[in-house]
Amino acid sequence: MSMINQLNMSLFQHIIIKKQIASHAEKIQQAYVLYAAYFLNPDIQENIRNSKEEQFQEGFLRELFVKILGYTLNPEPNYNLITEKKNETNSKKADGAIIIQGEVKGIIELKDHKTTDLKQVEAQAFWYKNNNRKTSYVIISNFEKLRFYIENTIDFEEFNLFMLTVEEFTVLWICLAYENIAKDLPKQLKNESTNNEDQITKKLYKDYSTFKQSLFNNMVEKNPQFDKLELFRKTQKLLDRFLFVFFAEDKGLLPPNSMNRIINQWDKRNEDSLNEYQPLYSRFKLYFKYMNEGHKGKTEDIFDYNGGLFKTDSLLEELVIDDDVLKENILKLVVYDFDTEIDVTILGHIFENSLSEIESIGATLAVTQNADIPVATVSKRKKDGIFYTPRYITTYIVENTLGKLCSDKKQNLPLMNRNIFPTKNVQNPKQRNYRIN
Repeated sequence: MSMINQLNMSLFQHIIIKKQIASHAEKIQQAYVLYAAYFLNPDIQENIRNSKEEQFQEGFLRELFVKILGYTLNPEPNYNLITEKKNETNSKKADGAIIIQGEVKGIIELKDHKTTDLKQVEAQAFWYKNNNRKTSYVIISNFEKLRFYIENTIDFEEFNLFMLTVEEFTVLWICLAYENIAKDLPKQLKNESTNNEDQITKKLYKDYSTFKQSLFNNMVEKNPQFDKLELFRKTQKLLDRFLFVFFAEDKGLLPPNSMNRIINQWDKRNEDSLNEYQPLYSRFKLYFKYMNEGHKGKTEDIFDYNGGLFKTDSLLEELVIDDDVLKENILKLVVYDFDTEIDVTILGHIFENSLSEIESIGATLAVTQNADIPVATVSKRKKDGIFYTPRYITTYIVENTLGKLCSDKKQNLPLMNRNIFPTKNVQNPKQRNYRIN
């Protein structure tokens, strides 16, 4: 289960899921054997793709939910899974429902393989949910792809049932196994993930802000020849560079532990009294140069990320920065897992706070240094529309602009009713090839 950290999850943090694995490892392994025997069988997959919705609905519930996930289907005694469940408020029926202590805990809406975009099923499924007061979970599937929602459509977990690894199946089992739904475990884990994310956000931003303040104060002290406002802007730019490296090295875009290694190598070099002293900042400047231009090393290469952030900055090149300010603060930040603990939402909060801070401190410095400089009544941030936009808003915007454009174009192409299925490369499991049906 060591590959859990490499999964992309929307509802849960990896550390929260990993806590659940140890106590359920044997059950998960047994369930995976049953899952693989059926859903990874190529002949069965082909038959499922050719089945109509009504032909396979009950078969799907029986094969996945009963045999693999531990449910009991009506009319068996003490059933907890039913088909064709009527709403509480009208005669409309969902394709399936999970019943816990007489209450509808989960709604299941199924389509056949012709429905390639499960987003199209959301409104119908959540209409059923909203007509059943105690429902927390929504499951929609076209027999190959399956989406699992908790309470709302903002975040969900999506699974391709025809190619789940053990690690991916583990998340499916934690989300959907009867014993977990019965005790409301997915909802608890989502709340834990949210609380954990909040704690990490606060701690990270505290460490980040401490670094920023220390760095700025040190820059001002060591570089009095430069304007304070300009030094503040360069403080932010330098922090942006470090943040990029933290993310890139944890996501495999740069050699792992790059920052740690630079500090360790610098420590060892300066321990040797025969070596001429070299500032730590000079090592980082060299690494930033590699980031901009690329570098072929003895054991590893660095790609040229020449997007502008690492482009040579004459003022940054001239700055003097104390070693301990860089070392102490960078070592605090590298302990965070920027791949699994720090997601774009947390980064967005940092960005949002930084924007406000730049406006506030920038205005203060401008007034302090030159009383004739007017403070704008409308900030540049507001004037130019520079705001962090939450994920659910950007998702809505994309789906109703670019997403709609793609859907319209797709109808004019011969790919409208064709699916592209990833298939695993036997020689390299991480590499996927694609076939079109």
